[in-house]
Amino acid sequence: MKRFIAIILFLTASAACADEYRAYWVDTFRTPFATPADVNRIVDAAVDSNANALFVQVRRRGDAWYLDASEPLAETLDGTFDPLRAMLDLAHSRGIQVHAFVIVGAVFRGDPAVDPLPRDPHHVFLQHFWDAKTRKPFRGARQWGTRTSKGRYLFASDWYADLGHPQAAAYTADVLLHLVRAYDIDGLHLDRVRYPESPRADVGYNETSVARFRARYGRLPRAKDPLWNDWRREQVTNFVRRVSLGAKAIRPSITISAALISWGTGPGANGGFKNTDAYRVAFQDWEGWLREGIIDAGSPMLYKREHVPAEKKQFDDWLQFLVTTAHTNGRAALPGIGAYLNSIEGTLRQARRARAANADGIIFFAMGDTKPWSILANSTNDAVRHNPYAIPVAGVYTPKRPNEEFFLALRKSTDGRTAFEYTDLPLFAATLPAPRHAEEANGAVMGYAEGDGTLVTVESLATHDMRTARTDGNGFFGMLGLAPGEYRVVAGASAATVTIAAGKVAVWSPAQATLLELR
Repeated sequence: MKRFIAIILFLTASAACADEYRAYWVDTFRTPFATPADVNRIVDAAVDSNANALFVQVRRRGDAWYLDASEPLAETLDGTFDPLRAMLDLAHSRGIQVHAFVIVGAVFRGDPAVDPLPRDPHHVFLQHFWDAKTRKPFRGARQWGTRTSKGRYLFASDWYADLGHPQAAAYTADVLLHLVRAYDIDGLHLDRVRYPESPRADVGYNETSVARFRARYGRLPRAKDPLWNDWRREQVTNFVRRVSLGAKAIRPSITISAALISWGTGPGANGGFKNTDAYRVAFQDWEGWLREGIIDAGSPMLYKREHVPAEKKQFDDWLQFLVTTAHTNGRAALPGIGAYLNSIEGTLRQARRARAANADGIIFFAMGDTKPWSILANSTNDAVRHNPYAIPVAGVYTPKRPNEEFFLALRKSTDGRTAFEYTDLPLFAATLPAPRHAEEANGAVMGYAEGDGTLVTVESLATHDMRTARTDGNGFFGMLGLAPGEYRVVAGASAATVTIAAGKVAVWSPAQATLLELR
């Protein structure tokens, strides 16, 4: 039996594609990222794993882990050392991609009435969420936070920006696009780009967003309201589209990805993606994002315990849906594996199934504390009371192990004392480059027009095929997947002709259109 398992694992490992993502999420909640030593440890850990990409958290709660920022610096930084700049220099010199991992929605954690507030008075939370003078939330248009229908702003200890507020969406997009301009990042990775989880999906009732909904549809939202549900999904999707096109116009080679919701049972068990919590509760239509192409790579957070049969089923359901959806639409499938929930053996099994399913790589949550032999703070594995995958005796207790053992397990089948798999060909047996984008055959258009929800039509002058879109609350619109050629774009009473070229985005205005490289 062991010989049979070894042959299967060997064949699975041999089937690895020419290049694949071998990545870590580096979250700054657990991983120190403020000094040259921190940067060195993170990159060394990647090298020790034969990893080729780091998704490094540089925006956590409306702050920045980089000096050339349009938001206040993280309070752990001294203002003289730029961790992101150092990370880019060192990682790139060692052949490792760096993707900027940014939290979009959450801007403050805790109860501002009792917990410490941001020190910088210019922090977005103190400007547009919490009035420190009155010790109450701001009211009216100045308030950017999402809330319940009863006016509660706190969601599992977090305050979230409501992307249905045009100024909140514009501010957040501008912060991210400033980052793209300032740093030679390989990718922009969007986290918490959604509404917060709430019982009965009671969320999104920002006053300004509700007023916009009423202006468009002539009524207020209702309980279990399909139109209101669509509205909230539309606000999130509009934001992703705006950031994606804006980033590609600035940095042609950038990869746009997102950490995607995959709570609970998957689309197969639920009878389709639209019945999942991602779509119904978080209002995150990531199936639609992959179909439209506004993200290049999807990374659902498949945080499932391999040693729990029900969760193992959920993992496989979501994995298959991801790979099928991404590849059908020409995008990359990068499943996120919750290493912190599993034994090392369990994580390796999930990673091999992802590879066997033809995923474009793996991203582990999370690297955790990179200090040598730090067991308490590591995020690469967990103790399992009855580990069915323990070697050589299944079903025994396996302890939480230092990160170094996980790094070693990725490139070796044993550390000389402990066997991780029955194979002589480990998961990451040799170094391999991370993927780059394939050339785009089509082009895109983006622009601004007057009005909120203004109808925009894009008509091919060659075929007279026509597509439509609507502007967001800031007048932005965008459309991808346009075949090269001449198009007439009409927004409200304004019209102009643009030339769409392969791999380019045409920037529309009523007076003129210009072309910017996509790649």
